[in-house]
Parts: sequence; C-alpha cells; structure tokens
Amino acid sequence: MNIKKTTWGIIVTLLFAAVTVTAQSTISGTAKDIQGETLLGVNLVLQGTNKGAVTDLDGKYSIANVPNGDYTIVATSLGYDKVIKTVSVSGSNVVVDFVMKENAESLEAVVVTGVTNPKAKIESSVSVTTLKTETVAQSAPRTTAEIFRTIPGIRSESSGGEGNSNISVRGVPISSGGSKYVQLQEDGLPVLLYGDMSFATADIFTRFDANVARIEAIRGGSASTQTSNAPGGIINIISKTGKSEGGIIGTTFGANYDSFRLIFHTELRLRIIYIFMLVGFIE
Repeated sequence: MNIKKTTWGIIVTLLFAAVTVTAQSTISGTAKDIQGETLLGVNLVLQGTNKGAVTDLDGKYSIANVPNGDYTIVATSLGYDKVIKTVSVSGSNVVVDFVMKENAESLEAVVVTGVTNPKAKIESSVSVTTLKTETVAQSAPRTTAEIFRTIPGIRSESSGGEGNSNISVRGVPISSGGSKYVQLQEDGLPVLLYGDMSFATADIFTRFDANVARIEAIRGGSASTQTSNAPGGIINIISKTGKSEGGIIGTTFGANYDSFRLIFHTELRLRIIYIFMLVGFIE
C-alpha cells in the first residue's frame, strides 16, 4: 500500500512539474508609426531578461517561451521615441501593439525632396523619413542599399554585394531588378533616369561616405509628379555644403567578411566667399 501511495505521489509531482514547465506564453503584436504604416526593424526587449525580438517586413514580432509574471517591454527604433509598456503573462498568449512616434527633432527638419517649396517635416502632407548620419551609423550598413532598410515601407535586397540591389516600395509591384519604381537622387538630381537597367542600377553609382549630410525619402504622394520613374517614392542623398569647418578621418573593417574602407572629410573656409572641401574614401 505504501509503495502505491509513493508511486502516485511521484506521478502527481511529475505532472505538476510538467504543467509548471509548460506554463509559458508568447507575446506578439505589431509596430506602426502614427500614420498606421508598419515598421521594420523595431527592437523589442523584455527588461530584466535575455528575451526580445525584431519586427519583420510586416511590422510583426513574436517573443516565445515567456514564463508567467509581470514584464516591461521596451520598443526602440532609429528616428523614433522609445516606447515602454507593461504586460502580465498568466498562461495564455498576449498581444501588445506599439505605435512609434518620430523624434521631435526630426519633425522640425526642413524637407526639400519631392516638394516645390521647402517646408518643415511636420507641415508636409506626404510621408517623409529623414535619416541623419548618426542614425545611419547605428544601423551599421555594409552597402548603400542596406541603409534604405531603416526607411518604413522600403524593401531593399543587397544580395548582389556593393551595388546591383533590388529596391521596392510596399504596395508597388516588385520589378525584375534594380529600383524600377523608386528613384535615387543626389542633391535632388536623379542618379539614373531608369532604375531597372541590367547590371547598371542606381545604387552602383552611389556610395554613402562622409560627404553625406542626411537622407530624405518620400513614399507616394508628390513623388510621381516631381520626377520621373518614381510612382513608389524618392530617396534623396543630400550632401554637406562645406560651411562647417573641421573634418574626420576613420576606417571600417568587416568582422566576418573581407572589407576595408578609409574615409576622410575636411572643410575649410579660405575667405568669406570661398569654401574648400575635400571628401572621399579608399577601399
């Protein structure tokens, strides 16, 4: 009799332990901006744990195997304010959505891309994203096209290495290659009038270096009326003006691939009306 009681006690204990171990849930949801556009690359972390996730192309994320308890989720993304939410997990899956608000500093920036008159970003009627060089550096892009992945609504595939990438906009059909429906510009001028030429895509002729002041991108809206080959949007790489004296020199290395780049940039005001600027890179 005692043996039977002991056996049943062990079975009940094992069942209770199994239930306890499997009492884990999944936290999932989506991240969007205030216009309702889904955001790619938003980082979500459960504070105090080693669990987290990053949103996919559809703005969705999922954090699996979360034990019961109360947690704080921190959502961060380049160019957006940090969002913090609390959630309680008690044996069932939980859905937590995030709405990311752009930094106040970026809203005050003056937009010059795809508009007839420059205006503050907050006053613009089109969907605009501005990337400063500090923001780009945080994403550690290996190619110019990889920079565009941080722009909401832009899909960039840099499978061809440095250049010859496929760039498209959500809602617009994907072309056979290149950037058929998105125009890349430098200081408001198109790099190429046509973005789908075989082995001659626009990003082959553009490089992100120390001469870039910021990148502006508009999606839809006035893009198709302000330039050709741009029903999806415009990505404008805006250069520095040379009016700020000083300079930089630095190097970048590939951690697990063969890559090396030496960058340099200097600006000097010779006289009141003369400005000297030297910028470039060696690979």
